[in-house]
Amino acid sequence: MYNNNNESAEINDAWIPELFKKKKPVFITQAPKKTDADAKHNKLGATSELWISNLFKGYDASRVANDKMAVLKEGRVIHEIMLNDLDSTTIIGRHPSADIQLESYKLGMLHVGIIKANQNYYVENLDTVSGTLVNRKKIPAGQRVLLRDGYLVDLPGYQLRFDLPSAPSSEQDEPLELEELDEIPAFFYTPSIKPPPPCPLLSNLIDARDAISMWSEGVTTLRVADIVEETHDVKTFRFVGETPMLFSYKPGQFATFLLPIDGKTVQRSYSMSSSPSRPHVMEITVKRVPGGLVSNWLCDNVKLGDRLNIRGPSGKFTCFEYPSSKMLFIGAGSGITPVMSMSRWIADTAADVDVKLLACFRTPNEIIFRKELDLLSARHRSFQVGVTVTAGWQGTESWTGFTGRISPQMIQMLAPDFMERHLFMCGPEPFMDSVKQVMHGLGFNMSNFHIESFGTARTAPGAENAAESLKLSGTLHKVFFSKTGVTVETDENIPLLNLAEAHGIEIDYSCRSGSCGACAVKCSGDITEGTECAISKKEKEAGYIYACCSVAKGTLEINA
Repeated sequence: MYNNNNESAEINDAWIPELFKKKKPVFITQAPKKTDADAKHNKLGATSELWISNLFKGYDASRVANDKMAVLKEGRVIHEIMLNDLDSTTIIGRHPSADIQLESYKLGMLHVGIIKANQNYYVENLDTVSGTLVNRKKIPAGQRVLLRDGYLVDLPGYQLRFDLPSAPSSEQDEPLELEELDEIPAFFYTPSIKPPPPCPLLSNLIDARDAISMWSEGVTTLRVADIVEETHDVKTFRFVGETPMLFSYKPGQFATFLLPIDGKTVQRSYSMSSSPSRPHVMEITVKRVPGGLVSNWLCDNVKLGDRLNIRGPSGKFTCFEYPSSKMLFIGAGSGITPVMSMSRWIADTAADVDVKLLACFRTPNEIIFRKELDLLSARHRSFQVGVTVTAGWQGTESWTGFTGRISPQMIQMLAPDFMERHLFMCGPEPFMDSVKQVMHGLGFNMSNFHIESFGTARTAPGAENAAESLKLSGTLHKVFFSKTGVTVETDENIPLLNLAEAHGIEIDYSCRSGSCGACAVKCSGDITEGTECAISKKEKEAGYIYACCSVAKGTLEINA
């Protein structure tokens, strides 16, 4: 015996004599094959003889002829046995002398017995370790259960399905006092339940919200769900996760795209124009730049259903960092995108914030989000939007808004209380320099002035004559890159990120303007930071610098 349990021993002992009776048919076995003589000896009488025999016993001939048991493995029928072919007792188990021999983990040597008596069939559990289930309820060891049509008996690794078409309905039986299991053990077969087909309205995003993954830091693959033509040279790309995903980020932040262009992976950062108040999608809005590698590739090559890799979210240009009850947003061209993200958040959440938004474009035809900007003013009492255009245009459209570059008069007209506001601005460098001068002239508190811009593209790494390509001048300093073991010279003008790239030394980055912190690296020695550098006091105390906006003022050691 494989089990030393006394109860199991008594149950199995009672069935052992059945093993030594005249040999009965073995229908499923992995034991050595029987000889032809054995098969002939074990063969029951012809169907007609059995029918006549049962008739004289008073049995219902039509009933006994159709009763059968199907053996299933992993939910599929592997054998069918006519119950008439069985003797009054049939043992199923792993023992070589079992009437029906099966092999499976956790299956007992003498696991279960099938008893035929008075035109009824019973199942009796002989195993006390793994047990036997009837209709997914556990049979106590030694108990017999009357079988009815459609009953399912579970053994470890197998199922027995009984087709007894003429048996009385189970409704006539006493309720089975079997054990309800809180969890079906893994060695019993449990069919996998296919999820229902998705609702076209994606109601599962509400019904099963807790099961949806959250967008987080690191590289993620997203699918292009829609492409919107905003103007003749601007497109909005709408992304969703490959499986449902919630996009959680701060309005105004950006994501970095890792794009396969001309056999290389090119990184480029774009502010998200969408708002986390609409968390099931993420959007960026891209304006073509003449000669621009990435903007033109996106607009010309990306189509619905494409998959793109992104890293993020990143950036500190967000109204969340500087909470205020009054804000002034200024955006020019595609610089409207992070401003739009923050505006959508405030509008969607009905935040108690008074917002003045001033957008600058060349012509009326180039106004990005034009209809939505009109709606912000019309539908939200806390918003007032002004738009100025700076160039002449052809066409019949009349323009009644502001014209010309942003001026002190324009600021005072739209937001006469501008001194009480935090100002958030994004746009081309010349535009932002001009607005800075305007605000300086107005006496604005520049500690409440927050900007976002993105620098130039990455320098080709590993230039053959790096010093010449960087055009070093003035006082020179040694820089030792400790991870790569490279020592190079630099001056007091070259950003350390550019220096590393020129010598083929990899330092991660995203914005290249000192706002995101992706290029944070440990450094010892004297450096000078640009005024745009947003590194925190805590990061400085830990020995970090932002390589994109730091230059050497002495000998340095950088962990790169």
